[in-house]
Amino acid sequence: MDNDGGDYVRSHPIWPAVPHYYGDTIRQLFIANAGLILIGAPFYADSLSAELPFEILGALVLAGLAALVNPHNKSFLFANAIAAGVGLLFYETWALSNYEVSTWAQFIWRELIAIIFLIAFYFSVKTVRAFVLHQIGKSGVVGEFDEDAKDAWEEPAPVPRKENIGSGTPSGRLKPESSKKPPPAGEDTLKRDVPDVEEEEEEEEDESKGRPAAPLF
Repeated sequence: MDNDGGDYVRSHPIWPAVPHYYGDTIRQLFIANAGLILIGAPFYADSLSAELPFEILGALVLAGLAALVNPHNKSFLFANAIAAGVGLLFYETWALSNYEVSTWAQFIWRELIAIIFLIAFYFSVKTVRAFVLHQIGKSGVVGEFDEDAKDAWEEPAPVPRKENIGSGTPSGRLKPESSKKPPPAGEDTLKRDVPDVEEEEEEEEDESKGRPAAPLF
């Protein structure tokens, strides 16, 4: 964020965001609910003198848990989830069970506090899940649930073969048939000119058989 009066640039926000950690949201919800419990006590309490000590104690517990929550301690994350669940159960039961005998102001105050506890319970359980799965502080990876993308990432891509620019033939071991050199022209003529000795002997034997035998005398 640039300032108009100088060259100072804020490189990091005041509250750095931790991936998969919602403790800051839970803290704000708990502080808001503690304030509503204390401020709205005269409007939703059935007997203020009897209920006021418990309401003050509840507000102190919420403020203490909001101050102690951090991404390094699992026990406080579980404590926030339990406190939000108990507060939701208590105020929602109180609002609905006394709906017929309570005023609209009492019902709306109790329901408002119960809804805030519900939102805090959601973010608390979400943070606990991330802590159990060791995801707090780790950013998500694109395609981590895509098997094809995962295999393509793990397996190296095949290296393409280089081609010889001059000859136009690939540089692999196997060469096409057209690249084989033809035999010299002289070899075929020499093979044709050399007579076959076995064929001449067979011809001489046939001629000797066809001739009449010479008389002895």
